[in-house]
Amino acid sequence: MLLVAGMLHSGVMWTLTFWPTWLFVGGLYAFNVYAWRSEVVTAGADWVRFRRHWVCTYELTSIRLVARGANGHDLVLEDRDGRAVGAKPYLFQANRRLWDLVYLGMRHSAANGAEVNRPARGTYPEVAAAGLRGSKSRGRTQDSDSSE
Repeated sequence: MLLVAGMLHSGVMWTLTFWPTWLFVGGLYAFNVYAWRSEVVTAGADWVRFRRHWVCTYELTSIRLVARGANGHDLVLEDRDGRAVGAKPYLFQANRRLWDLVYLGMRHSAANGAEVNRPARGTYPEVAAAGLRGSKSRGRTQDSDSSE
């Protein structure tokens, strides 16, 4: 606002020679680069990292979708070592390859007994179904095989 007021009062030329203007613009640019960089999500074959936190996606014990007020929901993944990552689902889903890595890890973990809360089951029904196949369907298969 001060920059615009100065330009209206004294013209545009003073902004080219007045060094605090460039210091302000450079600081604003650096802040924007830092603020946008904080939303970087990376993933490997069996891990996902957001900011300074990471989890093993094939060793998850908890898959939760947690309400965060007016900002929507966070997908919170916790592994067996107690590490947790929580971020907006669109950050994981923005890159299709990254989402495939995270999603396959979630399905694998659900099939191996990871706890999936109700909102996550509603949003990701295939993950919840993998968890059901991993526990209840095995019992049904064994019961039906033993009755024949």
